[in-house]
Formats: sequence, structure tokens, C-alpha cells
Amino acid sequence: MKLPFKSKIKVFIMLNIILLACTGFLFSNSDSDKDDAIKSLHVDAETVLPASFAGIQPNIILDSSQNLSAFFAKLMMIRNIKHLEKPVVRIVHIGDSHVRSHEFTPAFNCRLTEIFGNAAAGFIDGYKSEGIIEENGLPGIVCHCIGINGATSKNFLEDKHIAAISKLNPDLIIISLGTNESLGKYDQPYHYSMMENLFSILKTSCPEAAILYTTPPGAFKTTYNRARRRRNRKIISIDENKNTKNVASTIVQFAANHNVACWDLFNIVGGEQHACKNWQNGNYYQNDKLHFIIDGYALQGNLLYEALITGYNEYVLKNYE
Repeated sequence: MKLPFKSKIKVFIMLNIILLACTGFLFSNSDSDKDDAIKSLHVDAETVLPASFAGIQPNIILDSSQNLSAFFAKLMMIRNIKHLEKPVVRIVHIGDSHVRSHEFTPAFNCRLTEIFGNAAAGFIDGYKSEGIIEENGLPGIVCHCIGINGATSKNFLEDKHIAAISKLNPDLIIISLGTNESLGKYDQPYHYSMMENLFSILKTSCPEAAILYTTPPGAFKTTYNRARRRRNRKIISIDENKNTKNVASTIVQFAANHNVACWDLFNIVGGEQHACKNWQNGNYYQNDKLHFIIDGYALQGNLLYEALITGYNEYVLKNYE
């Protein structure tokens, strides 16, 4: 028996309503599933900058070319339950005495391994410990550090240092130099050329590694009299090292010119006007007001962790599929 025309219309309308409702339900579930997945990949990162710090800037990594994307993608694979094969993510942190302290690097490494797993068989324990760590065969983070007291970019041009870095097969190389370049009369063209040489060699020896530059934290400069014997030297003045501003500017500009990432610690913690005062007022310096106590390096490491996680979360949000 044929339905009347009006009945056919009603049936047609009802079927379309049901179809639209089902479609909406499916899309709603799909969006909900995606939101849940993103939430599971997201990592909470608390703000660790002391409230007493003046003139601070947002604690972010400058990376307009998304140089860290491959690094963040591997981190996301570790946290994504759909990826059954989890990678080892290798970080090599090179730098001067701030890195050689073996306190800066372990601070952010400890936080990273809490979230992404520990792929190291040992750990960096104090100044006399080895900065190169064996792997344990498990997925997660392994973070090495190679620090040289008094180092500038020129020091790392030696073949033995490049070979040591390359052997570790890094996914990310963090370069923390600049404090020693700022001592004495600052030669900006020379500094830039040495950075150019080191960058070129690292890109050749570690072509798959992302590179992240950091700027120096800020320090004071001590001026002594000209006594011939060291024991006869006397302090004339201890002043903020104004060269740090120019060194930081050179590093930021170099990173931008070469499409790599930069974490501008100097300006994040207060810049020319406040960085040194913030460190000093917080009692983070050692007596020489050049190096830092453990809490000072730990704060720097935690700040770097926070900046890395902020970048990672942004990557997840933009690139989740």
C-alpha cells in the first residue's frame, strides 16, 4: 500500500532529522575523542620565576622557524599510547662553567624524565661526575652535558669535542655560551664568526639534531689592581657586566639569522635593567657574582624545562592528528 504524499514528506523529514542527529553525535564524539587525546599528551608546567623578580619577560623559546618540531614530535610519541614503539630522545647540553657545574643540566633533565621516562643508566651527580651517561635500553630521555670552564664557542671547535657530541647522536643540542665572551672588551664580529664556525661544524656532524641557543644569565665583573703577584691583587670595583646585553643580542640575532631556536634567559629574567639585581637580591650568586649556587642553577634548569614544555604543548595543540 502506497503512503499518501504528505506522509511521505513526513517520513523523509524524520529520516533526515535522525540522520543529522546521528551525524552530530558522531562529530561530537570525534571532537571529544580528539580533545581527550590532546589532554593526555599535554603536560602541565608550573611557573617557576620568583615573584620578587622585576622586569621579567614571558618564559618562552623563540622558534619562528619551528626548528624544534622534530624534537617535540619524538616527545609526543613517547606520551602517545597509540605509538607502541617508543623512542629514546637524546639531548646534549654544551657550554661553559655554568654547564660544567653539573647542576644546571640535571635540573631540567630530572623534570623531563619524570614526564617522558628515563633512558639513562646512571645520573650526573655533582661537579666531579661524568657528564656523559650510558643508556639503559628503555625509551625516554637521556641528557648529556659537556661543560668547559672558561669556554667560548672557539673552544668547542676542537675535533675531540665535535666527535664526542656527534657520537652521542643527539636529537637536540643546547648551546649555553656567552658569559666568557662578555668578559673584557667585547668583540661582536669575532664572537659572531666563532658562532658561525661552530654552528657549521655541528650541522655537518649532527645533521639531524635541532639546535637551541641560550643567552647567559647575567653576571658582575670584578676589576682588580695591576699588582704583579696574584696574592697582592686587590678588588677595585664589582660592577654589573654591561657587555651581557650585547652578547645576548648577538646570540638572539644569530639564531634568527640561521633559523634555529633561542631561549633568551638574560631578558626573561629581567634584562639589562634587572637581571643581575634579581639574581643578587635572591642570593643566587656565589661570592664572585659570576657563578651561581646550586639553587641558582636549579632555577635556571627549571626555567628551561618550563620553556621547553610550553613549546611542546603548543606543538601538540597545532600538530595532533
